Amino acid sequence: MKGCKAIGFILLVGLWLCPAQGVQAAPTDKNLYEGDSIYHHITIRQDGTERCMIFGRQRDLRQTCLDLTMPDASIFEYTSMMFAGFLFRPEAKTVCLIGLGGGYIPTVFRMHLPQVKLQTVEVDPLVEKLARQYFGFSIPAGQSLSIDDGRQFLKKSKERYDQIWLDAFNSDYIPAHMATKEFLTLVRSRLTEGGIVIQNLFCGNRLYDAQIATFRSVFAKVFVFEGQRSGSCVIIGSDRPASDPAGLRKLAESMGGRIGRIDLCAEMVKCKVPPAVKKAPILTDDFNPANLLLMEKN
Repeated sequence: MKGCKAIGFILLVGLWLCPAQGVQAAPTDKNLYEGDSIYHHITIRQDGTERCMIFGRQRDLRQTCLDLTMPDASIFEYTSMMFAGFLFRPEAKTVCLIGLGGGYIPTVFRMHLPQVKLQTVEVDPLVEKLARQYFGFSIPAGQSLSIDDGRQFLKKSKERYDQIWLDAFNSDYIPAHMATKEFLTLVRSRLTEGGIVIQNLFCGNRLYDAQIATFRSVFAKVFVFEGQRSGSCVIIGSDRPASDPAGLRKLAESMGGRIGRIDLCAEMVKCKVPPAVKKAPILTDDFNPANLLLMEKN
């Protein structure tokens, strides 16, 4: 842990001396955009230097938030926990991200993981347009974007990835066809040997237990990061991860303790083994009450 703290301090000083370049902040708080796509009602709102993409008509359903002065700062806890997934496959060279939002995750890859080839998949073309216009999203060398449904993309593509990230869910709705045993079996077939799948979800509902049960029906090893300052959790599944939770500290130190502003040492302690869950059904294409379970509190 001392190694993580020392290296983290040095990197933080470097970030202070050389701040990341971002989109210029607007001087007042306001809605910058509001409209409908074929998939979502979308609002772009700015409060001070924080700009958010909001899905639906409830202002608390934020899909992406970006600090315009520090575009690589993780405003949502779950994104930090997703990057901690690198501790289970630190040598990853190829990543597929399903779900773009405002492009925060690709921004961190561009700024701090340029050696990793990132394929992003987003179903809504308006989301891409708004990400470019309001969040400074771009596609640098080494990254690519496909406008497609995530499941259909993986079904059609023969590419294999070291990591597959599922970031298409929010607190009041999930694409049910990407929460089933059949979908996770497809995901596993698109992973390289020892590859991992990382998915965000919310802990305080019955769907949490069902999703862990579904992951366990597909992957030999399942780990969960539980948020400490939010209701967010992150599931990681793999047949042969590069490490187990007992080795996370050593790996965090070997990686320099950080990915940009994300403190891997702070995130690794959130990994729960085994995660405490109640008995729950396995979600399948034929039996998938995902969004009903999502609304039922434990």
